[in-house]
Amino acid sequence: MKQGAVAPPSSLALWVQRVGASTAGAWFAALLFIALPFVAANVCTKLFMPDPGLREWRNLIKALVLVAGFWAYVRYWERRPVRELSASGAGTELLAGLLIGGLLFTCVVAILSVLGAYSLETVGTLGDLRAVLVSMVPKIAAGAVIEELLFRLVLLRLLERSFGVAWALAISSLLFGLAHLGNAGATPLIGVLLGVELGLLFGAAYLLTRRIWLCTALHFAWNFVQGAVFSIAVSGQAGESWLHGTLSGPTWLTGGAFGAEGSVVSVVLCLAATGVLLTLAHRRGGFNSTTTS
Repeated sequence: MKQGAVAPPSSLALWVQRVGASTAGAWFAALLFIALPFVAANVCTKLFMPDPGLREWRNLIKALVLVAGFWAYVRYWERRPVRELSASGAGTELLAGLLIGGLLFTCVVAILSVLGAYSLETVGTLGDLRAVLVSMVPKIAAGAVIEELLFRLVLLRLLERSFGVAWALAISSLLFGLAHLGNAGATPLIGVLLGVELGLLFGAAYLLTRRIWLCTALHFAWNFVQGAVFSIAVSGQAGESWLHGTLSGPTWLTGGAFGAEGSVVSVVLCLAATGVLLTLAHRRGGFNSTTTS
């Protein structure tokens, strides 16, 4: 070899490069960087923090582990800046998500009220509102971050690499809905509807920006307004609320024990919002995965 010549890469180095560029390699790396640490955090927090009162702290730890794992995956495997978590412009996207999610579910309640399916009984005091904010915001925020990282930033992106954006959106949305089958009042039909309704909505919000902020804020606002404001079960789970109301009527309209997310009203409104977000995402090039590179 002449002096100054660059040595050709070894067979091992070539194999590593091929694995790194492959779809299988991306799935394996996601398992190593994200899934395994998340499972370990889930097991350890349940073992060493079994008190139900520490649930919010457990969720916070799991959310931080997911964020760190995703950051490491993108930086050291994909070898690019972690644009999905960039703080630049995050405020605008967070505000937009909060407004869209809050207004969307408020419209759901308004329609249910007009149809006689939702009745407001009492309104809490300002002290009650402060207590609800302190109690529910951390819980709902951690849940939204965890689910959006798992189903949008990880699963949707990996499925997109394997099957393309349309199939990735459909499959990740369906899996999102089916993941809630263990909740009170859930049925296979409701699981599918939840995927069609919210899985597609949050997925469309992600495709619009290719970042975590809009989809997570939309997810948070939807759940917060639903449960902490209007006292409607969030995917079958009840919590503290400021306003106290009741749902009554046929299950197809009220969602039954699962809550208004199982209502045909929510499905129709969310599909309409999804159509708008997908149209905007398509115009902005959000269907092109290279926008994250």
